[in-house]
Amino acid sequence: MRKKGGQYADKRWMDKPRAFGKYGPVRPKALFFDVDDTLIDRGGAFTRYFESFMARFPDVFPAHRRAEDLATLRVLDERGGRDRQAFFQDLLERFPVGLSENDLRAEFHVGLARQVTSDPELVTWLAARVGRQPVVVVSNGSADTQRMKLLHAGLHHCVPRGFFSSEVGVEKPDPAIFQAALKHVNRAPSEVLHVGDDPVRDIVGAGRLGITTCWVSHGREWPASLPPPDFTVERVSTAVQDLERVLSTWT
Repeated sequence: MRKKGGQYADKRWMDKPRAFGKYGPVRPKALFFDVDDTLIDRGGAFTRYFESFMARFPDVFPAHRRAEDLATLRVLDERGGRDRQAFFQDLLERFPVGLSENDLRAEFHVGLARQVTSDPELVTWLAARVGRQPVVVVSNGSADTQRMKLLHAGLHHCVPRGFFSSEVGVEKPDPAIFQAALKHVNRAPSEVLHVGDDPVRDIVGAGRLGITTCWVSHGREWPASLPPPDFTVERVSTAVQDLERVLSTWT
């Protein structure tokens, strides 16, 4: 049950921007997370999905060439950052499997989500964080698809509130999607940490508003042309202790 005028009926003190004070850490007072390759291992799910997909079309994907073809698919996909219509069109042109673009799109989104695996340590950790401060998702993409991924990862109950580009109407790095999340949690940008893997969409986008940022690098070098993140971790899934160290440092 919601408190009138506030977001947290069972924790009314959390509606006050400076409610923590001496009773807990000064910061962060809210956590924002990207989904793909941040809360979930999209790269692993992508690989598993297309390994199964290629096995269904052996004439198009001969066994001896599948490692090379998978590498090509990763390039076409650009870690999920490429325009989806362009990705599916190029995929079907390069690998004519006999599916329509619409059929491939529908199959891909459902199939990829089903390949997402759960990290029990991350689930336990995030559930505990939700009891301490607001935690929301800020993500590009289809809300239904992203929620399905979180469900398969065992995280949907931890982060039931999400700000998805398909619902907000703008994509990261547009400030409006971050501003919507800030309004929801009733926090100033300086009190919030956003965690994401995309240098521009996540880190530059959030940083422009004064939100503290944590980049999930997956072993990549930070682009020298961009202002750097406040913190960096290699990954969150399977290595949540590294993010915990960031939070214990930023107080």
